[in-house]
Amino acid sequence: MPDLLGMDLGGTKLDFLLAAEDGTFLYEKQYDSPFQKTGKILGKGNSEVLVDTILTHIPEEQRVAAYIDQTEDRFLKEAKKEIGSFGIAGKGASLCGKTWEQEGNIVIAGGNTPMRFASGQNKDKPGIVVMKAKADHPVKAANDGTAAATAQGIYYKVTHGIDPETTAYFILGTGFGCGIPGCDVPAEIGHIPVGFMPKALWQTCGCTAGHPTACAENYASGRGISNCAKILLSLKSPFLKNISPCFGRHAGFSDLSELAADSRISRHAEIDAKTVMDYAKSNADGLAVFIADLAAQVTADAAIAIAQLFGLTRIGIGESVARLNPWHVDNIAKKVADRTRNSNMLVPPLKVELTPIHNPAKYGALSLVVPESQYEIWAKKMAASLHKDLPAGS
Repeated sequence: MPDLLGMDLGGTKLDFLLAAEDGTFLYEKQYDSPFQKTGKILGKGNSEVLVDTILTHIPEEQRVAAYIDQTEDRFLKEAKKEIGSFGIAGKGASLCGKTWEQEGNIVIAGGNTPMRFASGQNKDKPGIVVMKAKADHPVKAANDGTAAATAQGIYYKVTHGIDPETTAYFILGTGFGCGIPGCDVPAEIGHIPVGFMPKALWQTCGCTAGHPTACAENYASGRGISNCAKILLSLKSPFLKNISPCFGRHAGFSDLSELAADSRISRHAEIDAKTVMDYAKSNADGLAVFIADLAAQVTADAAIAIAQLFGLTRIGIGESVARLNPWHVDNIAKKVADRTRNSNMLVPPLKVELTPIHNPAKYGALSLVVPESQYEIWAKKMAASLHKDLPAGS
């Protein structure tokens, strides 16, 4: 039986996975991403990344593709040593950024992909070449959200008879993103501006250099939840009171300054998303409840907007913030239902839920090249992994 090769390129890691067409994982290994930061700063304020330190004998625009190619060869040699011979029928690549094909190359551009490695061949649409098509490895590539959505879409099709292209997968973890099966252009919901957000809560964002933004990711993601808490706790009481009316329709409170003054979040040396969400879950801290509710509203607004644009009927939400806080997903779903009740545009009603499969990212790249004849087997395997890998207490 032919085997499938999956590659998942992120900002910090580069995963390769070899699987049989029936969904059996044969060999997998993780390597450093070419974009892994070293902690040093280069000229013009650029952060040094791994490929700044290696392959320096070749031009910058060729280094990322060369590193990925060399790492793939290394993986395949290690796999052959561990499991013996295999034959690759197709390769799926899940990539961290907008993804397209340009002159026979797979090209990306994104917030974690330094543009100094971009090819200068197309001045109107510069991008970083990450791989070339190989005759022995037919390649299908997609943005990481789209790849994960493809895996989830297989499950929805098999178990619910839903057209995958009417579904979406929301990444709700360190970042905030979205993918839709079969959609060539990734829906960058993380960078939809939040119009009601006061400027004091704007944050720096990878999409825009030089000034902060009101991007949805800055409030819905784990990073955004953490930063919101830190910003609100740093602002003076009179200012917090003045900006409170901006949020009147998003949470049941009247004065942010009172919530901040009484908050227990500030007692923690490390104010992270887990701290905020744990307090919010138990309703033990008013400021935490406000921040979580704000994150839910921003996510719900994005879900409604994307559903209206693409004709979606179902959205599954995954990654760490969602999986560790299913109550938060329920709150998002409630806000979506409240805002779209009796809608003439979303028929049937939009359903939002915790993704029915665990770790779609692991299956995403492979799902791009899974034969349709194997969908039912893959759906069962993805559902089985949900129950096996759920964290304690989730």
